[in-house]
Amino acid sequence: MVLIVISSTLLVIRFIYPYFLKQDEIIIKDLPLLSVDEPLNHFGRSQEPVIKKEKDQLFVFDPNTVSYDQLLSLGFSGKTAGALIKFRNKGFIFKTKPDLKKVYGVTDDLYSRLEPYILIPGSQKPEQISSKAINEKPTSKSASFSKIELNSADSAALVSANGIGPVFARRILKYRNLLGGFVSVEQLKEVYGFNEEIYIDVKDNFKVDAQLVKKLNLNKDDFKTVNKHPYLTYELTGSIFNLRRKTSVTAANLKDLINDDVLYAKVLPYLSFD
Repeated sequence: MVLIVISSTLLVIRFIYPYFLKQDEIIIKDLPLLSVDEPLNHFGRSQEPVIKKEKDQLFVFDPNTVSYDQLLSLGFSGKTAGALIKFRNKGFIFKTKPDLKKVYGVTDDLYSRLEPYILIPGSQKPEQISSKAINEKPTSKSASFSKIELNSADSAALVSANGIGPVFARRILKYRNLLGGFVSVEQLKEVYGFNEEIYIDVKDNFKVDAQLVKKLNLNKDDFKTVNKHPYLTYELTGSIFNLRRKTSVTAANLKDLINDDVLYAKVLPYLSFD
């Protein structure tokens, strides 16, 4: 009888006791955070962090002074960047742009993409150097000859103009790529940081061949290609494609769609309707 009473008491205690226990509060904020870039292995521990490679960034550079990290930003692989540094440490001096192709790993595609951004001081051809840069007052004939054509100039030619440094040269090339080319020298004022004062100082150094402009075909090019143009907003591009679903886009119905004579005049040189 006693054993039955003891067993019953212990059984009751077993079921009732947990209700009298107070659990410690878990404070979430004190727990270590797991980065989204640290994937878990099958044991729940974080593996070695995934290194994200930043998008290639093009900028004006001198192969004789550019750093290893800058080469990686330009799109060089680690092996090719190391080869260039090693090549340079052995005493090689890059005297012309094509010398870059002597580095192991520099493909024709990589060189073609970087060529406009290569700047080797003192390597400019005499005809690329503006009269302003050599402190000479030119005649009207020599001034015309020495002007730099904006749609074909590389970084070295741009920097040869008095008042244009590597930073502005890079911005001009970037904006030219976005536009598809310049149709007037005055568009330099649309380049970031290019104020009226700078424009007045440098405008006489440049000329434009509008035939070199790359045009958008509004009846054939895809949405992403058209929308990249700096004169076309996302909304306007959407309206153009809505029109295109109904009929062919023409200069006339586009003008009605834009309903802004100033904007229409700016963007028309960049468009074709074939």
